Amino acid sequence: MKRRQVTTVTPNPAIDKTYWLEGLQPGRQNRVSRVRVDPGGKGINIARILKGYGLEVAALGFFGGIMGRELLNMLEKEGVQTAPVFVDEDTRTNTKIMDPTSGAETEINEPGPYVGEREQSLIEQHLADYALQSGYTVFSGSLPQGCPSEFYRRLIATAHQHGCKTILDTSGPALKEGIKAAPYLIKPNHHELSELIGREITTPATAVEAAAHLAAAYRIAVVVVSLGPLGAVMTSSEGAFHAIPPKVKPENTIGAGDSLVAGIIYGMVTDQPLAECLRLGVASGTLAVTNQGTSVAKPQIEEVLALEKQVELKRLD
Repeated sequence: MKRRQVTTVTPNPAIDKTYWLEGLQPGRQNRVSRVRVDPGGKGINIARILKGYGLEVAALGFFGGIMGRELLNMLEKEGVQTAPVFVDEDTRTNTKIMDPTSGAETEINEPGPYVGEREQSLIEQHLADYALQSGYTVFSGSLPQGCPSEFYRRLIATAHQHGCKTILDTSGPALKEGIKAAPYLIKPNHHELSELIGREITTPATAVEAAAHLAAAYRIAVVVVSLGPLGAVMTSSEGAFHAIPPKVKPENTIGAGDSLVAGIIYGMVTDQPLAECLRLGVASGTLAVTNQGTSVAKPQIEEVLALEKQVELKRLD
């Protein structure tokens, strides 16, 4: 059976509404100069970006109410295949406030709908079907109300039963539990990694040390740690690497981590060495911060490949 290239699982998708306003004044009336609405949720972002990069991709998740239907319509217009599990309560709306005067980005994220055991079982059934056809399955983002912290752990185990490589990008208890299922790749940022291991990660060297420890302790083949403007580090059997992005003017950092993951996946699907996958990921994330909105709306892989040449790659081991 031919395998679909990538399936993403987003338990808590969203509609992202971004407001631009000059000089946010709390407690007073603020006039918005511009509004943008995007599909949201980390796995949804990754699916949209990979679709733009020309890969075959499917997006699984929980969708509810009018907002959930609107989100599905938005994804359909972009040509992203979906396998929704419907829930009773509305899909959440996340609000971003961009203040060009101060450069501040303010996020107001709703908790999302309640998801019961029946719906959780349904998405596990969908996943079993899609994992049979997928080379990679991505589990990404926060968990909605009702889903236990070990939810990703269960889903990763299901994907592994069908021979699918798994990628986990989440935080907090969901990350702590999810790594126990030995996903193929995880991508915490340095804040999430600091919380996970109980000590502060401030440099590429300390990130690599912590990543190597996690890889050995939980049998994780690849650990990528995103470091914001410092780029990202990776540990694997092929070595430890640090990819440093070129200097760009950031328009928006929201969704950059999802673009990093998408670039790495593109490299793996096209059989690049892992170090080159990291360079592609950092190039993809860098491209994302130069775009306005909450993710790369219509990414072009040619732009990423051009930017990749400007990403410096250092071996750290």
